[in-house]
Amino acid sequence: MDRNFLEFWGNLLINAAKQQKQMEDLAEWMQQGFKGVDEWTAMFNKFYGMEHLKKNTPAYMESWEEASERFFNSFKDYLDLMGMVPKNEHLALVKKYEELKEKVADQEETIHHLRMLLEKRKAESQDEMVQGFQTLIDKQSKQFQQTMEAFGSFFKKENNP
Repeated sequence: MDRNFLEFWGNLLINAAKQQKQMEDLAEWMQQGFKGVDEWTAMFNKFYGMEHLKKNTPAYMESWEEASERFFNSFKDYLDLMGMVPKNEHLALVKKYEELKEKVADQEETIHHLRMLLEKRKAESQDEMVQGFQTLIDKQSKQFQQTMEAFGSFFKKENNP
């Protein structure tokens, strides 16, 4: 194998591992309220103009809150620019998606049951209609038979005076 490739690839992976560690440390530092990694906190204080303020004073705390808010807003804008979303927003969307998925499944089940009920009612309605026609035909047949019998007896009486 090419020695240059191996050296390049090895250094690339080592740098990726270092960057991954830095990103994990950065995330932890941010979650702890910019505490834990002193050199980063010092750099943060310097870039946000707080390196000359005495810690634990009202002016420092006020500047700290304002700088933290500006930092998080800028960080969010940066993530948006890169096409990324913060983890909490992503998890909120995942939760909403899962809830909607459950709701859709419930609605599909309800639709399935309603369709089955509708089919059953259609079948019952058709059975009732057929039975209604059968009852009507039977009734009309009886009435026709009674009418024919009445005509038959009428003609018998007339022919046999």
